[in-house]
Amino acid sequence: MSTQHARPEHHPGTADEPPGPPPAEEAPPADAAPDAVLEAAPEEEEEQSPQDLSPERRQRARALLRGALRPHWATIGAAMAAAGVRQLAFLAVPWCIQKALDDGVTAKDTHALVVWAAATLCAAAVQFAGLYGWQYWAGSADAKVGADLRSRLLRHLAGLDRAALASRGHGDLAMRAGRDTDMVREWVHGLAVWVVLATTFAGVLTGMGVLDVSLLLVTLGMLPFLIWVNLSFPRRFGAASGALAEAHGVRAEAVADLLQLGTGLRGTGGHRPLVARHAAASAAVTDRTVKAARIEASWASVAPFVPRMAVAVGVGFGGLAVLDGRLTIGGLVAFTSWMAGITLATRVLVDRLLARGQADVAAARIDEALSIEAGVTDPAAPVALSAGGDLELSGVSAVRDGVTVLAPIDLTVRAGEFVAVSGATGSGKSTLLRLPVRLDDPDTGTVRYGGTDLRKAALDDIRGRIAYVAQRPLLLSGTVAENLRLGRDLQDDALRTACETAGIHDQIAAMPDGYDTELGESGTALSGGQVQRLAIARALLGEPEVLILDDSTSALDTTTERLVLDRLRTWANGRTIVFATHRAAVLESADRVVTLSAVPRADTAASTGKNPRPSDTEPGSGITSAHGVGAAPRPADAVPAAGVARPADAGPGTAAGDTDADADAESRSGNTTGTGPRPASSEADAGVGSDSRAVPASPDADAGTVSDSGIVPASPDADADAGTGCGSRAVPASPDADARPGKGTAPTPVTTPEGPRG
Repeated sequence: MSTQHARPEHHPGTADEPPGPPPAEEAPPADAAPDAVLEAAPEEEEEQSPQDLSPERRQRARALLRGALRPHWATIGAAMAAAGVRQLAFLAVPWCIQKALDDGVTAKDTHALVVWAAATLCAAAVQFAGLYGWQYWAGSADAKVGADLRSRLLRHLAGLDRAALASRGHGDLAMRAGRDTDMVREWVHGLAVWVVLATTFAGVLTGMGVLDVSLLLVTLGMLPFLIWVNLSFPRRFGAASGALAEAHGVRAEAVADLLQLGTGLRGTGGHRPLVARHAAASAAVTDRTVKAARIEASWASVAPFVPRMAVAVGVGFGGLAVLDGRLTIGGLVAFTSWMAGITLATRVLVDRLLARGQADVAAARIDEALSIEAGVTDPAAPVALSAGGDLELSGVSAVRDGVTVLAPIDLTVRAGEFVAVSGATGSGKSTLLRLPVRLDDPDTGTVRYGGTDLRKAALDDIRGRIAYVAQRPLLLSGTVAENLRLGRDLQDDALRTACETAGIHDQIAAMPDGYDTELGESGTALSGGQVQRLAIARALLGEPEVLILDDSTSALDTTTERLVLDRLRTWANGRTIVFATHRAAVLESADRVVTLSAVPRADTAASTGKNPRPSDTEPGSGITSAHGVGAAPRPADAVPAAGVARPADAGPGTAAGDTDADADAESRSGNTTGTGPRPASSEADAGVGSDSRAVPASPDADAGTVSDSGIVPASPDADADAGTGCGSRAVPASPDADARPGKGTAPTPVTTPEGPRG
């Protein structure tokens, strides 16, 4: 038996072998490779003892177990009945042998010998049938209970949002759906054993009492010692094995450090402490190995000694009874056979008690996972969403662990519009995109689709109309077609059309088995760009009204990206697309670009040494600009600080401080004053655009500059609100410039190799 780490649970063995724990994996040898050594000592989850469960948790755990068993009582009952029949036949065999010896062999009666030999054969046949039925129905019951419990748990976990799952790691939840469920299954499989134990103790003790009272007293006197052996040694050996496993982990780390760092430190003599550390760790392993071996040796010798001593005493008393004529030779043989059965039954009884405690712990952990409440749930009375409509986010914000990750913003995306969302890292783009599909709910504000608050709509209805492609798409093990269908009844032509739109069909067709090609675990057979395009195709197959893409072309080359964007444009045809990105091609393809500013910090003014603006100290909308193409921004799109779309006829070189240009832009955007430029927004100074498209201003910039092709943000350190423009590109305003729009002061001309700027 291995002396490596093992759980303190034990399993029934033979009469000559203690029911010790199953052997664990051996620790790697000292000369193993460093990586192998490190992998051999993973951090294990701390085992929870049944004694650690509070009464309330134990009660809930047992209620969960009873509920899991209730639908399968018929199968469990059949297993128990078969187990009882089998055990009765098993206990009848020593009695048949007794009769064959006494009535046949001793009496020299051939007929009686044949009859009892045939009876023994029948008992063996009944044992076979009973054991078969017992194991079949017990296996069916544990499989059904495990499947129901695992499905219930995974169905619950699959419906939880990210915030609800934040307190539990994926590994922990996988253990609850895996190991903990299997421990419940093991307990269910062993329920029929209780019938076996009851039949054994009742039958054997009754039979011994019938044979001779002295044999019954010997058996009863042995039981307390046998129970003590089977309770004491497993616990002691389990503790010793745990300490040994810990020592092996320390030595594995010492070996890894010695192999990886010894060569580099040898020249300075620094390898000596590593050698000494390994020697100390090896000494600890040796010491704990000897301790575990001592306990194991005691267990292996004491466990069979107790029943054998009882048999010896029983043979002595039984022999005297035989000499006195109170017991037959066959009865003495039956006693020794039944004593082996009662010994094994005692061990199995202890094992079942331990399994029950472990099942309580496992059920408590499963119940704990089932008790996690989702933050995003279906309403009690869902409201149906109407087809099409605007997507409106009003005053939405998000807070994670007390930190604001998305400042309050207002944004309206019109039906059929292609809106790109840009912004600095940490400005909340991904968080924003998760709100319309209700993967998360905002901490403040409301998300509406077609005028309906999404919290009032069913999740399936929302996700049937609004498709979301994550920044890191997930593929499953299986074929390309299986990853596209995800259980949906879709024709091959639909798969091909979606993949052509996503620009991935030709590459799939070139694979060895086309759409039936196995992708491997998590799509390892595909490149990052192929994974992104396959995820886009999968979303298109749902025929969504709104497609939300989170940086879904980041792994594509520019040519492929433009191809995908052009085809998405064609596919949209009245559908809405919201695309979070930094990619220039997406920004150029969008009807409108919305730029999110980084979440404002209260210490901004202190860190920069400047007088704080309101945007530095107060939460704003989080949108620094929202520019349309070829039209002035709508008020709903530009709350509270809208960018100004320059008219197409604003010539190159028009400065931000040009009052005529400002007045013209204001008149086109709905400003009816007609005089002078608007003052800069207190939240963020708007960027301005010209010609065909506007590029959002930098979140930290006070202003952008005008060019033929778009806006170049001003320097973050600039105090000037305006930059200067010339030709086809713009140059930021000088940090020392004092000219600001609205003051009627033109910026200082700058001479460059391209010519004067003014």
